[in-house]
Amino acid sequence: MKIKLLGLYKNSQVFKFALGVAIVLVCYVASVFYSQMQRLDSSLDLIAKSNQTQLELEKVLSVISMYETSLRSYIITKDETYLKNRFLDRAQVELNLEKIQKLSFNTVRSKDIDSLEKLIDYRFKLFRQTLTIAKDRKVNPVDLNAKLLESSNCTKAMRDFVYKSISKETNIVKLHNSSHQYELRHSMINVFLLVIISLLMVLLSYNKMNVDIDELKKTNDELKFLNHSFNNAEKIAGFGHWKFNLVTNTFKFSENFYRLMGVAPNSFEPKLENSNKYIHPDDFDRVMKVHKDSLKTRQPTNVTFRYLLDDGSIRHIMSVGSFTKNANGDDVKIGVNYDITEQYKRTLELEENNKQLEMINDELQAFNNIASHDLQEPLRKIQMFISRLEEKEIELLTPSGKDYFSKIKLASNRMQSLLIDLLNYSRAVKGDKVFVKTNLNDVMQQVLHDLATNIEDKKAEIEIGNLPKMKAIAFQMEQLFVNLISNSLKYSKDDVLPKIMIFAEPIESEVLHNGKPVTNEEYHKIVVIDNGIGFKQEYADKAFQLFKRLETNAKYTGTGLGLAICKRIIENHNGFITVDAKPNEGVKFSIFIPKAI
Repeated sequence: MKIKLLGLYKNSQVFKFALGVAIVLVCYVASVFYSQMQRLDSSLDLIAKSNQTQLELEKVLSVISMYETSLRSYIITKDETYLKNRFLDRAQVELNLEKIQKLSFNTVRSKDIDSLEKLIDYRFKLFRQTLTIAKDRKVNPVDLNAKLLESSNCTKAMRDFVYKSISKETNIVKLHNSSHQYELRHSMINVFLLVIISLLMVLLSYNKMNVDIDELKKTNDELKFLNHSFNNAEKIAGFGHWKFNLVTNTFKFSENFYRLMGVAPNSFEPKLENSNKYIHPDDFDRVMKVHKDSLKTRQPTNVTFRYLLDDGSIRHIMSVGSFTKNANGDDVKIGVNYDITEQYKRTLELEENNKQLEMINDELQAFNNIASHDLQEPLRKIQMFISRLEEKEIELLTPSGKDYFSKIKLASNRMQSLLIDLLNYSRAVKGDKVFVKTNLNDVMQQVLHDLATNIEDKKAEIEIGNLPKMKAIAFQMEQLFVNLISNSLKYSKDDVLPKIMIFAEPIESEVLHNGKPVTNEEYHKIVVIDNGIGFKQEYADKAFQLFKRLETNAKYTGTGLGLAICKRIIENHNGFITVDAKPNEGVKFSIFIPKAI
């Protein structure tokens, strides 16, 4: 679980998502906090207006009370002084009412203000009527007292109205004050949440930044190591790379690129003119033409040339380059220069060896001509004279002479067999390799016809199964089966009639060739089994060697080339042959030939 969480934390997409959620939360909390601040401001404004409204109402009530006191004082004292100082001046009252009108837009209702104005108008009317009566010398005290009583009742009504309005404003203040306290408490909570979330974001970002910095350091260290390893690999492998930006017209050379020219890394500025001076003069024009043409056509390049080093030595270089785009979208040509000096020297050695091999092949061809014509011609004469002596003069020889004569005849026959086998092996090695569709059943019939006399002499039983059709060199396949059947007839047991079986079978057991499994889809398998004298399995590899005979008994004559020719023929068909043998139990040859040649 801890490893999974650590993996999620290091995942950039997960972190971006978490950071996005945190930013959304911060924005949401900030918007709520802003709304609360707006409501707090509105609440404070309403409280202030309500308080100001109460003050203005009290001022109106104070002015009315002051005018009433002045009027009563005048009535009692008849002193005109009480009627001075702007007595019954409505300017101050009108100013207070105007302020109340402005302040009470969202508090006192408009009809309440209208009622207050009517009361004030009526009170001023009573002020004026009372003053008129008071100034009349013939005033009736009853009328004056009645008017004063009416004025007192009006004042009381106006006072009650004002106090009622003040009470409303007080309730409004209490309500807004309670709302203000509520918003204030919640705004503190939102501020706390905003600070906590912001701190978490900062801590997460800081921690993630540290993790990213650590990862960046590790990545940078790995890149340095890879760069160091790549430079070492270039040095060991003998190549160096270069880059050319077609937009900025700038080059970049690797360290080993400099070493290929026999100079220290970064010993000169990476420019074409600085590296061109190391190109061999005879190769310079050709190399430059290839490079400039590629810049026009944007085609890959592959060119070989020579570096002429400061010490006078020459290095053979193969340079390949192709075009791509970098992270900025600029066209860039990237190339690699290989030091092929050793390869070039080995190529020269191979060419020289090939010339020598051609000379040897010519000599072998000459030997084949000698073997097929010049040596066989005198041998045929020797055999002819042996035949004539055997017909006419054999009885004139002493017993020892007859024995010598028999050995001479045997040696001449063996010499003829050796020359024929040498000629067959030479044809297998250097003959024409024309592959045609071949039916091995037809080939086998021809082989049986050619070996009919030997088969009849040995009273051998030959079983031929159904053989496949394949692309093959027909005369070589015929030679292959002639040699294998002749080998089985030659090394048959004296007391057992030879039995030879030839058939095709599927590949069932695991067979490897050059480390790869051999399958029925790719190979034909042909088996040749006999019941002859066999041999020890440990000698299986020697059976196919040139001039190697496993049986040295004089009665089994041979040249040691028959199975070597078979192996060579099968190799000409890109196949291989194996052998399983046991003494006195016979031999099993398994031939594997590819279906696609």
